[in-house]
Amino acid sequence: MAERPPEEEKPAETYPIMALAQKRTMLMSEGCPDRERIRAEMLATVREKGMLPYYEKYLCPGVVGPPDEGLKAQLQKQNEEEQAKLEEKIKDAKENLGDIEIRDALLAKATFFNRIGDKDQAIKGYEEAFAKTVGVGAKLDNILTVIRIAFFFDDTALMKKHIDRAKTELGKGGDWERRNKLKVYEGIYLMISRNWKEAAKLFLNVMPTFTATELVEFKDFVFYAVIVAMVSMDRPTVRNQLVSSPEVLSVIKETPNLQEFLESYFYCRYKEFMKSFVPVVDLIRADRYLMRHVKYFMRMMRLNAYRQFLASYRSVKLEAMASEFGVSAHFIDNELSSFISSGKLTCKIDKVAGVVESNESDSRSQVYVEIIKQGDLLLNKMQKLSGVIDM
Repeated sequence: MAERPPEEEKPAETYPIMALAQKRTMLMSEGCPDRERIRAEMLATVREKGMLPYYEKYLCPGVVGPPDEGLKAQLQKQNEEEQAKLEEKIKDAKENLGDIEIRDALLAKATFFNRIGDKDQAIKGYEEAFAKTVGVGAKLDNILTVIRIAFFFDDTALMKKHIDRAKTELGKGGDWERRNKLKVYEGIYLMISRNWKEAAKLFLNVMPTFTATELVEFKDFVFYAVIVAMVSMDRPTVRNQLVSSPEVLSVIKETPNLQEFLESYFYCRYKEFMKSFVPVVDLIRADRYLMRHVKYFMRMMRLNAYRQFLASYRSVKLEAMASEFGVSAHFIDNELSSFISSGKLTCKIDKVAGVVESNESDSRSQVYVEIIKQGDLLLNKMQKLSGVIDM
């Protein structure tokens, strides 16, 4: 009789459940699709995980409607029974067992509070467990969990504090996997803080060895990397680490319109770029980390596209530029005027002739001009020096 193949072990569930925070954000938006389905899924998770503190403080009454008193009573009883068992284990470990068992019991209690969405008690519990933790790896796991709690509850001060703390611990050792996880955590913190260039560097660096699925799914991580890199990085970086990246290409189609948006921008297909702009903006508006930056993203991406277009011309007619972008000449006129007046674009608009005179240049041209300038200065100094020597 043939042996049954061993069942694959399911990965241990990690808390908090980050998808729950995204669903809460979706329910709080006015144009939420499938509101009833998402609401039912959230309530099912709350019931399954015993999330009474989260239900009372973050979901009722606004997000999922008025509180269900029957559900609250059920969860209260369930949580009190579970907490009593955990306290008994901690007491037994302190009286009869060693430091490792005490740490494990304290960690189980912290995980319980983390699971039910009690932020303050969870952080307190992880601090108590940290004091009993010896190895650098286990300490880093503890700190990374607290950072996830900070992300779940949108506490940026707590994120920063514990990211710095994790870096200090990494200075004492730590394996590459935890080091890479911390880069993802820090990158998302920098993205939230709108330091997109540094966030993009971290995302692109860690992408080939990404393992931080407890914080963000890989397809969403790629979405973040594409968005922040398109805004902040140069064309060679976009080409090598996004457009041609096998990791990006493996999942980019899972996010609607993202590949079209990236490739139309890079390959200068501006009409397609403008068409895919709106659905990508909708994705950003729906994301809990990026929604606060939607206006910044819209402005910077349009600016990047105009810069990229104008770098190829000394002058171009407004009508021709408008045709390339699939918009009216009046729209382009207003857009360019806004960027010129704020010093973001170095060009002039001749209203009479309907022409944009561009002074935009690519980085290679700037380097060439700088080399010529430095060369002239060097020749002048050499001529002066030779005159002094001849005398």
